[in-house]
Amino acid sequence: MINFIFLLLISGVLSMTAFAQEKEALRLPLENYLQGHATGSGEFHQKAFLAESRLLFVREGKFSQRTSAEYIKGSGGKPAADEAQRKRWIEMVDVEGNAAIGKIILDYPNTYFVDYFALLKIGGEWKIVNKSFYAQSRKNPEEKISFKMTDDDKKTVAVPLENYIKAHATGDGELIRKAFHAEAKVMFFANEKFNQWSTEEFAARFTGKPAADEAARKRSFEILDVAGNAAIAKVVLDYPTVKFTDYMTLLKIDGEWKIINKSFYAEQKTPPAK
Repeated sequence: MINFIFLLLISGVLSMTAFAQEKEALRLPLENYLQGHATGSGEFHQKAFLAESRLLFVREGKFSQRTSAEYIKGSGGKPAADEAQRKRWIEMVDVEGNAAIGKIILDYPNTYFVDYFALLKIGGEWKIVNKSFYAQSRKNPEEKISFKMTDDDKKTVAVPLENYIKAHATGDGELIRKAFHAEAKVMFFANEKFNQWSTEEFAARFTGKPAADEAARKRSFEILDVAGNAAIAKVVLDYPTVKFTDYMTLLKIDGEWKIINKSFYAEQKTPPAK
């Protein structure tokens, strides 16, 4: 019995150590992103982003996007004139398997940026596969910026997530089309390669009817963070043979919240005994 308990303790310590190491590895592309801003060098951003990644944001209420190549090309090549007054930090990360999400703050004298990232571990290396952001102008560097949401605001952000969960419960692909923006992508790493589906490709995978084991399936979501017209959320689909952790990026476009990127990790489970 003592040996068994000892083995459990050792296993727990090793598991915690491995998780801590994974979180450190996950921070590397985020640190490179910060260095890119601090130095103006596109080389750091080149290291941070996957070549197929996109930047998605709302400008004047309309959906906008840029490729990572376009974003990197805009690097100034040297620090900003007011670099000494600029502050940056990693605010949060959440990771499950080979998928993760992160939040970075760029606290600049004239603008306060909240950047949200979706990341995937591809070929053993973490890469940013999607970035969205919200920019809040400020009158002076001392102006404090905070984001508070009313209960009604939280309800509106939750609508596309609820439609997403209903789509899985009913098999109705139309609910996916309601939840996702037409330009959204589903990104994941499987079969030793990076994969991505369009909204239409994802919606077409729904059969129009509930799964045979629907009664045994559980689903829930958590809104992790919201800033202005951008947000990130986590959805868990806990099924008898597999558990999906879905990381969602959302934008408020023309007054309506939409999922604009999904990345996920699938953890296979031992099938229940018959």
